[in-house]
Amino acid sequence: MNKIIPTTCLTFLLLSCGNEEKLSTPVIQVVEDKVLFEIHAEGELEAVKSTPITAPATSRRPQTLAWIKPQFSPVKAGEVVAKFDGSTFQIEVDETSFEIQKLMYSMLAKDREIDNSKFSFGAEAQVIDYEYDLAKQFNIDDPLLYTKIEMIEAGDNEEFLKAKADHIDKVEENFEEKSQTEKAVLESSKQVQVAKLEMNNASLSALEVIAPHDGLFVLEPSWDGSLPEPGKSIFPGGKLASLPDLSLMQAKVYVPEVEAIGIKEGIAVKVTLHAFSDTTFDGTVSSISKTAQPKERDNPVKYFTVLVALDVSNNEQLKPGQRLDASIHVVEQARGMVVPIQTVFREQNSTWVYLQKGDQFTQQPITTGFCSSSLCTIEKGLNDGDVIALSQPYKSTTEAAL
Repeated sequence: MNKIIPTTCLTFLLLSCGNEEKLSTPVIQVVEDKVLFEIHAEGELEAVKSTPITAPATSRRPQTLAWIKPQFSPVKAGEVVAKFDGSTFQIEVDETSFEIQKLMYSMLAKDREIDNSKFSFGAEAQVIDYEYDLAKQFNIDDPLLYTKIEMIEAGDNEEFLKAKADHIDKVEENFEEKSQTEKAVLESSKQVQVAKLEMNNASLSALEVIAPHDGLFVLEPSWDGSLPEPGKSIFPGGKLASLPDLSLMQAKVYVPEVEAIGIKEGIAVKVTLHAFSDTTFDGTVSSISKTAQPKERDNPVKYFTVLVALDVSNNEQLKPGQRLDASIHVVEQARGMVVPIQTVFREQNSTWVYLQKGDQFTQQPITTGFCSSSLCTIEKGLNDGDVIALSQPYKSTTEAAL
C-alpha cells in the first residue's frame, strides 16, 4: 500500500516520571536531525510527446476491430497498423445501391406517365378547340331559319365547349404541378441514398489505419483499462495507440487521494523501474491533476495523477508502459525537528505543545511547518532535547500567554 513515510534520524524516547501523575502522561524527547517526508507510490513510464493513432472518423457509429499490431511493435511510415471489419458497410452499400436503382426506375416511370398524360391532354384539347371553332363558324343566330330553342341550344353548346377547354387547361396545369412535386420527392430520396452510399464507400476505403511515421507502436488502454483487440467495438475517432517519441520520457505516478499531502510542482522524486531495480532515476514533479479519479471501474479508491519529469534522455532502458516505484520527497531538510501530530494542540489561531519542566507541564507556543496525517515539523518554539507530552497532561500550568 502506498504510504507517507517520514524518514528521520530523530529518536523519540518514551520517558516515565516518579510520581503517579507523571506516570499517567507519556512523554517523548525531541531530537534535532535530518528530516525527510516521502510518499511512496507506483506508476508507469510514458513519452512526453507522442503521435496518436485513432479509429477512422468517417462513420457515425462504432466499428469492429478486425486486426491490430501487437503491443510495442516497431512500425514504419505508411505501414498498416490496424484493420476494421467492413462487412456491415458492404451490406449497406449493396442495399443503398439497390434503393437508388429503384428510385431511378420510379423517376423514369413518372416521366413516362407525365409524357403520356400530356399527350392525352393535348389531344383532348385539340378536339375541343376544333369543336369550338366549328360551333363558332356555324353559329345559329338567324331567327328566320332556326327556332329560338335551336339558337339557345347552339349558344349553350358553344359556351360549354369554351368552359371544357378552360377546364382541360386547369387539369393539365394541376397535373404538371403535382408531377413536379412527386419528382422532387423522388429526387430528394435519391440524394439521401446517394449521400448514404458515399458515406459507406468512404468507410470502406478507410478500414485500414496507416502509421504516419516510424516509431514504436504502443496500444492505448480505454477508460476501463482494457487494450484494443480484435472483435472490440471502437467509436469513431477513438484512440487506438500512439507512436511515442522515446527520446524524452516521463513518469506517470498514481497517489491515493488521502495520501497526496504536500505534493507540488518542483519537488524532488526518485524513480526506480521494476525491470531495473538497481538503477534509480532523479526527477521533479512537473504537474499534478486537479481532481482525484478512480483508476479502475469497480474500485472506488481515487488517485491523483502526478507527472514527473526525469533528468535523463535518450536512455534505451526507458520504454513506455514500464512499471515503476516513485519516492516523492515532500519535505527534505538537513536539520529539523519532528513531533507526532497528537502532541500538537490548536485552538483558533493558537498552536502549542505541553512542555515538561520539572514535575509540571506548561503550554509552549510553537510554529508548525509541514504536517502529514501522523507527524508535524516544528519551525519555532522547541529546542533539541526538549521533552513534551504525547497527550494532554492530567495537570498543567500556563507559563506563556498564547
